[in-house]
Amino acid sequence: MDSLLVFVLVWGVWLITPVLIDGMDAVSRLVVVKSRQRQFSRRRHLSDDELPTVSLIVPAYNEAEVIDRCLTSIKAQDYPHEKFEIIVVDDGSDDGTPEKVEHHANGGTAENGDAFRLRGRAIRVGPFRGTITLIRRERGGKSQALNAGIESSSGEIVINIDSDVVLHHHAIRNIAAAFVRDPELGALTGNIEIDWDVLEARDEEGRLVLDEEGHVVPRPLDTMERFLSKSQFLEFLSSFDLGRRSQALTGTMFTLAGACSAFRRDILPCGPCYSNTTVSEDTCLTFELHRNDVKIGFAEDAKVYLEPVVNWDELYAQRARWTRGQLEVCGMHEEIIGKHTHGAFSRRSLPKTLLLDHTLAFPRLIWAPLILFFPMLGYSWAVIGMALAGMYAFYVAIEALNTVTVFAISDEHTRSRIEQCGWTLLFLPLFRFIVFHFRFSGFLVTLMEEPQWTIKGPVDEMQDGLRLMRVRSIEFVTMMVGSLTTAVLRVGRFALSTLGPLLVTLVVLAGRFDAYWKRSA
Repeated sequence: MDSLLVFVLVWGVWLITPVLIDGMDAVSRLVVVKSRQRQFSRRRHLSDDELPTVSLIVPAYNEAEVIDRCLTSIKAQDYPHEKFEIIVVDDGSDDGTPEKVEHHANGGTAENGDAFRLRGRAIRVGPFRGTITLIRRERGGKSQALNAGIESSSGEIVINIDSDVVLHHHAIRNIAAAFVRDPELGALTGNIEIDWDVLEARDEEGRLVLDEEGHVVPRPLDTMERFLSKSQFLEFLSSFDLGRRSQALTGTMFTLAGACSAFRRDILPCGPCYSNTTVSEDTCLTFELHRNDVKIGFAEDAKVYLEPVVNWDELYAQRARWTRGQLEVCGMHEEIIGKHTHGAFSRRSLPKTLLLDHTLAFPRLIWAPLILFFPMLGYSWAVIGMALAGMYAFYVAIEALNTVTVFAISDEHTRSRIEQCGWTLLFLPLFRFIVFHFRFSGFLVTLMEEPQWTIKGPVDEMQDGLRLMRVRSIEFVTMMVGSLTTAVLRVGRFALSTLGPLLVTLVVLAGRFDAYWKRSA
């Protein structure tokens, strides 16, 4: 009986239960998504006359390296130009971003001649007959920049995108078509996909590297950068193609992606839409839409390609910021959590999200060090190793199941990218384990620090610590040398003030004694 109790407490509570929870969550999403696959294939194509007017808002702050790429991909859209306006809101940039936008607005071409890379191929853009407007304002943050752009827009559909994304040339058409097909749809999020080919090679002076045909050359990645890129690619497939799609079908969308969100104009409030009270303005607006019972969807065919984070410190800052924003928004709307006031979102989705992402975070955090004490309960290292291997294999199986499901409903390009990530899939649970600790750090940041967009990563902090240690070492050595010099000078002054007169007296006495001795002789 005691052995059974120990087994339940150790393997049941700490290992089996979390595995079952994660597994059940994954299976539930798969069931929901598979039920929609046939309906998606029956959608009809819309003519240009049926499409609404669209305003595309692009907030930008010091985005000189990527704004050309973003605007070029927008100009390549197959949407009717007469129904399409681009509004770029410069949020106090000081790196030449507004000048590049003005160049586009005046009919000029980008640094690379209006060419960009899409799905691994170089794309050159033809003439753009739409309008590009630049709004320049003092630094006020992304939320205020978005509000300024929305206030100046006139389209029936408002789309917000980040300045570092690349749009598929059908993205805006597919977003607008989703609103036409479903008159009850008030907002939606695009399908964000990580693409490492979006990263562009640059020379030592920061200029784009072009091949012999004038096409942009992709940035070469080292082993770690490729691992981070492919891991995020698989992670985003699970988060969007399965996660966002499932949430849209069940009315439980947790957050509209900041990289690409769209709204029907008549559901936006007359005042500011985005709040600057949190670092996650997108999640905050999503909660407000749920409060107003606005239907939120997911445009699975509106592909938006995002460059991966290829640096551990930047990845840490990103995930800690996401976690902080999630906690801040939930704290601002705590009165609806677990209530029946806003359907499945407040009744079921919010409690489940907080349970999986936060409540279970604390026991998960101590799994690794706790394993070191399992031998004290009578388990051999062989048994512990087999249990850990089995648990890891289970998580690999979950990731494989998610990936295979996405593979079955994806286009040819995404499938080819999935095929390139075979070995990465085996290490994806390890990547998620590391990212989990980044996210857990976000809990502590939320409690201890003021809200901020950028956060230093562990590598940067270690480098800062080493630099501080070096400075302190130099200060210590300087102090020691100064102290030694002061001591020597003090000894010298003592010698000159005390021993000097004594030595002179001895010399004088010795001279007189010598004279006396000579007279006596």
